Amino acid sequence: MILGTAKEMVTPHVLVAMGGYAARTEPFKGIHDDLYVRSCLLKNGDKQILIISFDIIQFNYSLNERIQAYANERYGLGAQEVIISYSHTHAGPEVKHYRDKDNSNKVLADLEDFLLDRTKCCIDKTFLNLFEGEAFYTKASVDFNVNRRKKVGDETVMAPNYTGIKDTELWVLILKDLEGNIRGLFYNYSCHPVTLSSTLYISAEYPGRINQLLDAFYYGCVSGFLQGSAGNMRPMISAKGGKFLPCSFEEVDQMASSIALTIKNLIDKAAYKKIIPVLDAVSFTIPAAIRPIPREELVQLSKDEGSPLKNIYLRMLENYDNLNETAVIHAGIAKISNDLYLAYMGGEICYEVKQIVKKVFGEKDLFFLGYHEAVTYIPTDELIEEGGYEGHDAPLWSGFKGPFEKGIDKVVYEHFMKYFSVLK
Repeated sequence: MILGTAKEMVTPHVLVAMGGYAARTEPFKGIHDDLYVRSCLLKNGDKQILIISFDIIQFNYSLNERIQAYANERYGLGAQEVIISYSHTHAGPEVKHYRDKDNSNKVLADLEDFLLDRTKCCIDKTFLNLFEGEAFYTKASVDFNVNRRKKVGDETVMAPNYTGIKDTELWVLILKDLEGNIRGLFYNYSCHPVTLSSTLYISAEYPGRINQLLDAFYYGCVSGFLQGSAGNMRPMISAKGGKFLPCSFEEVDQMASSIALTIKNLIDKAAYKKIIPVLDAVSFTIPAAIRPIPREELVQLSKDEGSPLKNIYLRMLENYDNLNETAVIHAGIAKISNDLYLAYMGGEICYEVKQIVKKVFGEKDLFFLGYHEAVTYIPTDELIEEGGYEGHDAPLWSGFKGPFEKGIDKVVYEHFMKYFSVLK
């Protein structure tokens, strides 16, 4: 098996606004820790899979397409063989979102060009850093996140729900050279990097710190974070009683250190399985229907001075005829081995969606990645019924004509089942 790893810095070198919070519109005032793009290549004969991890909140699919085109032209990789994941750090630059369809915003267009250029360098370095080796994987059950959807009376609010369901799976992909040295660690966990809302300093948040620590544990290693179903998962360290509060860099370091040591302990105990590579892949799109809010209803909603969505309703009215009534979600599956699959979706995937996808794969081991592109929050029928930010409000913020139509569970399941069957 031929493997490769690389990383390239993607910290903005010009002053830009920070992303992650609608109320935070100022440019950053310093850099606490750098942002990176990281990649790993799995190659067996003429089969290959390239995994790319960004320390970026997310990005419009236009960047994915440009990266895939470069990988195809330069190295013969099909679009389905290039899997892109955004860590979703909330302490990075403002980016091009789903509703940004053109390049009229020069700052965002320039950032896309900058990220593309750095990613090309990262891919090139990956193919200059090929080595023969073996790949392994493992899993731990961990407790670093908390459900952020809490029922209060008739409403679902964003607050710590300590008894709510949550994703406890931490998956780790381990790449070793023939001497047994660890050259790559790409790990998959579900938790919003949303701890530093009170800072104006660039940071990769807890995933970036984990990467620093793992790279220090294993000299010559490139580590990368693969965000999972974090839509309704927040860091436990940010839950203070009945509220979520900003954290210090010291608290972020504590969380990252605990996760890094968990991964190191798994490796030290040799508690992992060897991958006998297959490396087949398929990509597809999932059309999810939107339930349009009638124009007349929007007019009435926009008159409510106390509504936190008043400005959103006004923007929807202004652009009503151009708002989307279908969310096209890019997704895919990679068959890494007969026992291990990697599934991914665009959007901010809620944990309940991952549970639906897992049913497709039965007893197979599964890395599940969300945040493949900027779309909006992806809920289940149950979450749509409950409402709240993920179940109702988010698509409105993201430029759609309303919330999702119920029936999304069936659509997601059927699409993954169809293409899983292709790879079986």
